[in-house]
Amino acid sequence: MIIQERLIKTFLELVSIDSPSGEEKNIVSVLTAKLHALDAKVQTDAFGNIIAKVYGKGKPFLLNAHVDTVEPGRNIRPLVQDTIIKTDGTTILGGDPKAGIALILEALTILKEKRETHVPIEIVFTLGEEAGLEGAKHLDYTLLSATEGIVFDGEMGIENIDISAPGYNRVDIDIIGKSAHAGVEPEKGLSAIMIAAALLLRLPQGRIDKETTCNIGLISGGSARNAVPENAFLQGELRSQNVQKLNSLSDKFNSEILYIQKAYAEAKITGKITREFDPYTLTSTTNPLIQQIITVLAKRGITPKFLASGGGTDANIFHTHNILAVVMGTGVYEMHTKREFVKIDELTKAAQFCTDFIRSLSSI
Repeated sequence: MIIQERLIKTFLELVSIDSPSGEEKNIVSVLTAKLHALDAKVQTDAFGNIIAKVYGKGKPFLLNAHVDTVEPGRNIRPLVQDTIIKTDGTTILGGDPKAGIALILEALTILKEKRETHVPIEIVFTLGEEAGLEGAKHLDYTLLSATEGIVFDGEMGIENIDISAPGYNRVDIDIIGKSAHAGVEPEKGLSAIMIAAALLLRLPQGRIDKETTCNIGLISGGSARNAVPENAFLQGELRSQNVQKLNSLSDKFNSEILYIQKAYAEAKITGKITREFDPYTLTSTTNPLIQQIITVLAKRGITPKFLASGGGTDANIFHTHNILAVVMGTGVYEMHTKREFVKIDELTKAAQFCTDFIRSLSSI
Protein backbone atom coordinates (compact mmCIF):
# COMPACT_ATOMS: atom_id res chain seq x y z
CA MET A 1 0.00 0.00 0.00
CA ILE A 2 1.01 3.58 -0.62
CA ILE A 3 2.36 5.44 2.40
CA GLN A 4 0.30 8.60 2.09
CA GLU A 5 2.30 10.61 4.63
CA ARG A 6 5.51 9.99 2.68
CA LEU A 7 3.79 10.82 -0.62
CA ILE A 8 2.56 14.14 0.74
CA LYS A 9 5.99 14.94 2.17
CA THR A 10 7.61 14.28 -1.21
CA PHE A 11 5.03 16.42 -2.99
CA LEU A 12 5.48 19.33 -0.57
CA GLU A 13 9.25 19.11 -0.95
CA LEU A 14 9.01 19.22 -4.74
CA VAL A 15 6.62 22.17 -4.94
CA SER A 16 8.90 24.14 -2.61
CA ILE A 17 11.63 24.05 -5.29
CA ASP A 18 11.21 26.82 -7.84
CA SER A 19 11.24 25.41 -11.38
CA PRO A 20 9.62 27.79 -13.86
CA SER A 21 10.32 26.95 -17.49
CA GLY A 22 13.97 27.63 -18.25
CA GLU A 23 15.00 27.48 -14.59
CA GLU A 24 14.81 23.77 -13.83
CA LYS A 25 18.40 23.23 -12.66
CA ASN A 26 17.60 22.84 -8.94
CA ILE A 27 14.70 20.43 -9.40
CA VAL A 28 16.77 18.33 -11.82
CA SER A 29 19.51 18.05 -9.18
CA VAL A 30 17.05 16.96 -6.49
CA LEU A 31 15.31 14.43 -8.73
CA THR A 32 18.61 12.98 -9.91
CA ALA A 33 19.58 12.31 -6.29
CA LYS A 34 16.19 10.76 -5.52
CA LEU A 35 16.37 8.47 -8.54
CA HIS A 36 19.90 7.37 -7.65
CA ALA A 37 18.61 6.47 -4.18
CA LEU A 38 16.04 4.23 -5.89
CA ASP A 39 18.88 2.34 -7.64
CA ALA A 40 18.07 3.89 -11.01
CA LYS A 41 20.69 4.49 -13.65
CA VAL A 42 20.33 8.21 -14.29
CA GLN A 43 21.57 10.44 -17.10
CA THR A 44 20.61 13.71 -18.72
CA ASP A 45 20.55 14.33 -22.45
CA ALA A 46 21.98 17.35 -24.22
CA PHE A 47 18.80 19.36 -23.52
CA GLY A 48 18.91 18.54 -19.81
CA ASN A 49 16.02 16.06 -19.70
CA ILE A 50 16.32 13.31 -17.08
CA ILE A 51 16.33 9.74 -18.37
CA ALA A 52 16.43 7.13 -15.62
CA LYS A 53 16.26 3.36 -15.91
CA VAL A 54 15.29 0.88 -13.22
CA TYR A 55 16.40 -2.66 -13.91
CA GLY A 56 13.79 -5.33 -14.61
CA LYS A 57 12.92 -8.25 -16.84
CA GLY A 58 10.76 -8.08 -19.91
CA LYS A 59 9.54 -5.27 -22.15
CA PRO A 60 10.50 -1.76 -20.94
CA PHE A 61 7.75 0.65 -20.00
CA LEU A 62 7.90 4.46 -19.89
CA LEU A 63 6.73 6.71 -17.03
CA ASN A 64 6.74 10.43 -17.74
CA ALA A 65 6.12 13.81 -16.16
CA HIS A 66 7.63 17.20 -16.83
CA VAL A 67 9.51 19.24 -14.20
CA ASP A 68 8.78 22.86 -15.12
CA THR A 69 5.90 25.02 -13.93
CA VAL A 70 4.10 28.06 -15.24
CA GLU A 71 4.28 31.46 -13.58
CA PRO A 72 3.64 32.72 -10.98
CA GLY A 73 5.57 29.75 -9.60
CA ARG A 74 8.24 31.15 -7.30
CA ASN A 75 8.37 30.91 -3.52
CA ILE A 76 5.37 28.59 -3.47
CA ARG A 77 3.88 28.17 -0.01
CA PRO A 78 1.60 25.10 -0.05
CA LEU A 79 -1.07 24.64 2.59
CA VAL A 80 -2.39 21.24 3.69
CA GLN A 81 -6.03 21.81 4.54
CA ASP A 82 -8.14 18.83 5.48
CA THR A 83 -8.37 16.69 2.32
CA ILE A 84 -6.58 19.01 -0.09
CA ILE A 85 -3.27 20.78 -0.67
CA LYS A 86 -3.64 24.29 -2.02
CA THR A 87 -1.70 27.50 -2.46
CA ASP A 88 -1.71 30.54 -0.20
CA GLY A 89 -3.28 32.44 -3.09
CA THR A 90 -0.17 34.24 -4.32
CA THR A 91 1.16 31.59 -6.72
CA ILE A 92 0.22 28.45 -8.57
CA LEU A 93 0.67 25.27 -6.52
CA GLY A 94 2.84 23.29 -8.94
CA GLY A 95 0.67 20.18 -8.76
CA ASP A 96 1.05 20.41 -12.50
CA PRO A 97 3.50 18.64 -12.83
CA LYS A 98 4.80 17.72 -9.37
CA ALA A 99 1.88 15.52 -8.38
CA GLY A 100 2.89 13.28 -11.28
CA ILE A 101 6.53 13.27 -10.24
CA ALA A 102 5.68 12.53 -6.61
CA LEU A 103 3.44 9.58 -7.43
CA ILE A 104 6.04 8.05 -9.77
CA LEU A 105 8.69 8.32 -7.04
CA GLU A 106 6.33 6.78 -4.48
CA ALA A 107 5.53 3.84 -6.77
CA LEU A 108 9.22 3.20 -7.41
CA THR A 109 9.90 3.39 -3.67
CA ILE A 110 7.23 0.80 -2.90
CA LEU A 111 8.58 -1.59 -5.51
CA LYS A 112 12.11 -1.21 -4.19
CA GLU A 113 11.03 -1.75 -0.57
CA LYS A 114 9.10 -4.88 -1.53
CA ARG A 115 12.00 -6.09 -3.70
CA GLU A 116 9.50 -7.00 -6.36
CA THR A 117 10.38 -8.29 -9.80
CA HIS A 118 8.99 -6.06 -12.51
CA VAL A 119 9.60 -5.00 -16.09
CA PRO A 120 12.37 -2.51 -16.87
CA ILE A 121 11.10 0.99 -16.15
CA GLU A 122 12.27 4.04 -18.08
CA ILE A 123 11.51 7.32 -16.34
CA VAL A 124 11.60 10.51 -18.39
CA PHE A 125 11.31 13.86 -16.61
CA THR A 126 11.30 16.56 -19.27
CA LEU A 127 12.20 20.24 -19.15
CA GLY A 128 10.37 23.08 -20.85
CA GLU A 129 7.02 21.35 -21.31
CA GLU A 130 5.08 24.48 -20.40
CA ALA A 131 7.12 26.47 -22.93
CA GLY A 132 5.86 24.38 -25.87
CA LEU A 133 6.83 20.76 -25.10
CA GLU A 134 10.45 21.72 -25.70
CA GLY A 135 11.93 18.94 -23.58
CA ALA A 136 10.03 16.21 -25.41
CA LYS A 137 10.89 17.78 -28.76
CA HIS A 138 14.61 17.74 -27.94
CA LEU A 139 14.66 14.45 -26.02
CA ASP A 140 17.36 12.01 -27.07
CA TYR A 141 15.13 9.12 -28.11
CA THR A 142 18.13 6.91 -28.81
CA LEU A 143 18.42 6.52 -25.03
CA LEU A 144 14.98 4.90 -24.80
CA SER A 145 13.77 1.40 -25.59
CA ALA A 146 10.16 1.63 -24.39
CA THR A 147 7.42 1.81 -27.02
CA GLU A 148 4.55 2.40 -24.56
CA GLY A 149 4.13 4.62 -21.57
CA ILE A 150 1.93 6.67 -19.26
CA VAL A 151 2.19 10.43 -18.96
CA PHE A 152 1.17 11.53 -15.47
CA ASP A 153 0.19 15.06 -16.38
CA GLY A 154 -3.60 14.97 -16.48
CA GLU A 155 -6.15 16.91 -14.47
CA MET A 156 -8.56 15.45 -11.90
CA GLY A 157 -8.47 11.84 -10.69
CA ILE A 158 -6.64 8.79 -12.05
CA GLU A 159 -9.89 7.56 -13.65
CA ASN A 160 -9.65 10.42 -16.15
CA ILE A 161 -7.87 9.21 -19.28
CA ASP A 162 -7.11 11.55 -22.16
CA ILE A 163 -7.62 9.64 -25.39
CA SER A 164 -7.19 12.64 -27.67
CA ALA A 165 -5.35 15.94 -27.63
CA PRO A 166 -5.22 18.86 -30.05
CA GLY A 167 -2.56 19.96 -32.43
CA TYR A 168 -1.15 23.40 -31.78
CA ASN A 169 -0.13 26.27 -34.03
CA ARG A 170 1.78 29.22 -32.64
CA VAL A 171 0.80 32.67 -33.93
CA ASP A 172 3.20 35.64 -34.07
CA ILE A 173 2.15 38.89 -35.73
CA ASP A 174 4.47 41.90 -36.09
CA ILE A 175 3.00 45.25 -37.13
CA ILE A 176 5.12 48.25 -38.13
CA GLY A 177 3.37 51.58 -38.54
CA LYS A 178 4.93 55.04 -38.37
CA SER A 179 5.86 56.99 -35.25
CA ALA A 180 5.09 60.66 -34.64
CA HIS A 181 4.65 63.05 -31.73
CA ALA A 182 1.14 62.44 -30.46
CA GLY A 183 0.59 66.03 -29.39
CA VAL A 184 2.42 68.01 -32.07
CA GLU A 185 1.86 66.13 -35.33
CA PRO A 186 -0.17 62.95 -34.83
CA GLU A 187 -1.43 63.12 -38.43
CA LYS A 188 2.07 62.20 -39.58
CA GLY A 189 1.92 58.94 -37.68
CA LEU A 190 0.35 55.57 -38.36
CA SER A 191 -0.59 53.76 -35.15
CA ALA A 192 0.48 50.13 -35.09
CA ILE A 193 -1.77 49.61 -32.08
CA MET A 194 -4.84 50.85 -34.00
CA ILE A 195 -3.95 48.47 -36.82
CA ALA A 196 -3.61 45.65 -34.30
CA ALA A 197 -7.06 46.51 -32.93
CA ALA A 198 -8.56 46.44 -36.42
CA LEU A 199 -7.00 43.04 -37.01
CA LEU A 200 -8.17 41.67 -33.67
CA LEU A 201 -11.77 42.57 -34.49
CA ARG A 202 -11.56 40.35 -37.55
CA LEU A 203 -9.79 37.35 -36.02
CA PRO A 204 -11.88 34.50 -34.61
CA GLN A 205 -11.40 34.03 -30.87
CA GLY A 206 -12.31 31.54 -28.15
CA ARG A 207 -14.28 28.33 -28.70
CA ILE A 208 -14.79 27.72 -32.41
CA ASP A 209 -16.31 24.26 -32.02
CA LYS A 210 -15.93 21.29 -29.67
CA GLU A 211 -12.58 20.41 -31.26
CA THR A 212 -11.14 23.84 -31.97
CA THR A 213 -10.08 26.97 -30.09
CA CYS A 214 -7.99 30.04 -30.79
CA ASN A 215 -6.65 32.82 -28.64
CA ILE A 216 -4.55 35.97 -28.87
CA GLY A 217 -2.96 35.95 -25.44
CA LEU A 218 -0.30 38.65 -25.57
CA ILE A 219 -0.34 42.17 -26.99
CA SER A 220 2.49 44.66 -26.74
CA GLY A 221 3.55 47.80 -28.53
CA GLY A 222 4.37 51.46 -28.44
CA SER A 223 7.28 53.30 -26.88
CA ALA A 224 5.83 56.25 -24.98
CA ARG A 225 2.55 57.75 -23.82
CA ASN A 226 3.03 60.77 -26.10
CA ALA A 227 4.19 58.95 -29.24
CA VAL A 228 2.10 57.43 -32.01
CA PRO A 229 3.11 53.75 -31.68
CA GLU A 230 5.24 52.46 -34.51
CA ASN A 231 5.30 48.82 -33.41
CA ALA A 232 2.75 46.33 -32.12
CA PHE A 233 3.08 42.61 -31.51
CA LEU A 234 0.40 39.94 -31.15
CA GLN A 235 1.09 36.43 -29.88
CA GLY A 236 -1.46 33.67 -29.81
CA GLU A 237 -2.34 30.08 -30.51
CA LEU A 238 -4.62 27.87 -32.56
CA ARG A 239 -5.67 24.42 -31.33
CA SER A 240 -7.73 21.65 -32.84
CA GLN A 241 -8.06 17.90 -32.59
CA ASN A 242 -8.73 17.93 -36.33
CA VAL A 243 -5.76 18.72 -38.57
CA GLN A 244 -7.98 19.99 -41.38
CA LYS A 245 -9.70 22.44 -39.03
CA LEU A 246 -6.33 23.57 -37.69
CA ASN A 247 -5.12 24.23 -41.21
CA SER A 248 -8.36 26.00 -42.13
CA LEU A 249 -8.11 28.26 -39.09
CA SER A 250 -4.52 29.08 -39.98
CA ASP A 251 -5.67 30.02 -43.49
CA LYS A 252 -8.35 32.26 -41.98
CA PHE A 253 -5.76 34.09 -39.87
CA ASN A 254 -3.48 34.54 -42.87
CA SER A 255 -6.30 35.89 -45.03
CA GLU A 256 -7.30 38.42 -42.36
CA ILE A 257 -3.70 39.56 -41.99
CA LEU A 258 -3.59 40.08 -45.76
CA TYR A 259 -6.89 41.99 -45.67
CA ILE A 260 -5.61 44.39 -42.99
CA GLN A 261 -2.31 44.78 -44.83
CA LYS A 262 -4.24 45.96 -47.92
CA ALA A 263 -6.34 48.32 -45.79
CA TYR A 264 -3.20 49.87 -44.27
CA ALA A 265 -0.86 49.81 -47.23
CA GLU A 266 1.71 52.10 -45.57
CA ALA A 267 2.17 49.65 -42.72
CA LYS A 268 4.12 46.41 -42.75
CA ILE A 269 2.38 43.42 -41.24
CA THR A 270 4.18 40.10 -40.87
CA GLY A 271 2.32 37.04 -39.68
CA LYS A 272 4.00 33.74 -38.83
CA ILE A 273 2.04 30.62 -37.95
CA THR A 274 4.15 27.69 -36.79
CA ARG A 275 3.02 24.11 -36.15
CA GLU A 276 4.33 23.18 -32.71
CA PHE A 277 2.81 19.71 -32.48
CA ASP A 278 0.20 17.49 -34.11
CA PRO A 279 -3.03 16.14 -32.62
CA TYR A 280 -3.63 12.51 -31.78
CA THR A 281 -6.61 10.26 -31.05
CA LEU A 282 -6.62 6.83 -29.42
CA THR A 283 -9.43 4.27 -29.57
CA SER A 284 -10.33 3.21 -26.05
CA THR A 285 -12.12 0.01 -27.08
CA THR A 286 -9.28 -1.52 -29.08
CA ASN A 287 -6.06 0.03 -27.80
CA PRO A 288 -4.18 -2.68 -25.84
CA LEU A 289 -2.51 -0.23 -23.46
CA ILE A 290 -5.81 1.42 -22.57
CA GLN A 291 -7.41 -1.99 -22.11
CA GLN A 292 -4.64 -2.91 -19.66
CA ILE A 293 -5.20 0.38 -17.80
CA ILE A 294 -8.94 -0.38 -17.60
CA THR A 295 -8.22 -3.83 -16.16
CA VAL A 296 -5.90 -2.45 -13.47
CA LEU A 297 -8.36 0.31 -12.51
CA ALA A 298 -11.22 -2.22 -12.29
CA LYS A 299 -9.37 -4.22 -9.64
CA ARG A 300 -9.58 -1.14 -7.39
CA GLY A 301 -13.23 -0.57 -8.30
CA ILE A 302 -12.45 2.48 -10.45
CA THR A 303 -14.44 3.15 -13.61
CA PRO A 304 -12.47 5.03 -16.29
CA LYS A 305 -13.65 8.25 -17.89
CA PHE A 306 -12.38 8.93 -21.39
CA LEU A 307 -11.73 12.57 -22.18
CA ALA A 308 -10.79 14.74 -25.12
CA SER A 309 -8.15 17.07 -23.74
CA GLY A 310 -7.87 20.70 -24.77
CA GLY A 311 -4.18 20.86 -23.94
CA GLY A 312 -1.01 19.35 -25.31
CA THR A 313 1.39 17.21 -23.30
CA ASP A 314 4.62 15.31 -23.90
CA ALA A 315 2.39 12.52 -25.22
CA ASN A 316 1.81 14.55 -28.41
CA ILE A 317 5.53 14.41 -29.14
CA PHE A 318 6.01 10.81 -27.98
CA HIS A 319 3.47 9.65 -30.55
CA THR A 320 5.52 11.17 -33.36
CA HIS A 321 8.44 9.04 -32.14
CA ASN A 322 6.41 5.83 -32.18
CA ILE A 323 5.89 5.73 -28.42
CA LEU A 324 2.25 5.04 -27.57
CA ALA A 325 1.54 7.23 -24.55
CA VAL A 326 -1.62 7.71 -22.51
CA VAL A 327 -2.21 10.74 -20.28
CA MET A 328 -3.85 10.11 -16.89
CA GLY A 329 -5.09 12.28 -14.04
CA THR A 330 -3.01 12.95 -10.94
CA GLY A 331 -5.54 14.57 -8.60
CA VAL A 332 -4.79 18.16 -9.65
CA TYR A 333 -7.50 20.77 -10.20
CA GLU A 334 -7.53 24.37 -11.50
CA MET A 335 -4.16 23.99 -13.25
CA HIS A 336 -2.30 27.15 -14.27
CA THR A 337 -4.16 29.32 -11.76
CA LYS A 338 -3.60 30.58 -8.21
CA ARG A 339 -6.65 28.48 -7.28
CA GLU A 340 -4.80 25.24 -8.11
CA PHE A 341 -5.19 22.42 -5.59
CA VAL A 342 -4.58 18.70 -5.19
CA LYS A 343 -6.99 16.22 -3.66
CA ILE A 344 -4.89 14.07 -1.36
CA ASP A 345 -6.98 10.93 -1.75
CA GLU A 346 -6.87 11.20 -5.54
CA LEU A 347 -3.10 11.71 -5.54
CA THR A 348 -2.82 8.61 -3.35
CA LYS A 349 -5.05 6.58 -5.70
CA ALA A 350 -2.91 7.69 -8.64
CA ALA A 351 0.26 6.54 -6.88
CA GLN A 352 -1.41 3.21 -6.06
CA PHE A 353 -2.48 2.82 -9.68
CA CYS A 354 1.07 3.46 -10.89
CA THR A 355 2.34 0.74 -8.55
CA ASP A 356 -0.43 -1.67 -9.54
CA PHE A 357 0.12 -1.05 -13.23
CA ILE A 358 3.83 -1.78 -13.09
CA ARG A 359 3.06 -4.97 -11.21
CA SER A 360 0.48 -5.96 -13.83
CA LEU A 361 3.05 -5.69 -16.61
CA SER A 362 5.27 -8.31 -15.04
CA SER A 363 2.43 -10.83 -15.28
CA ILE A 364 1.65 -10.27 -18.97
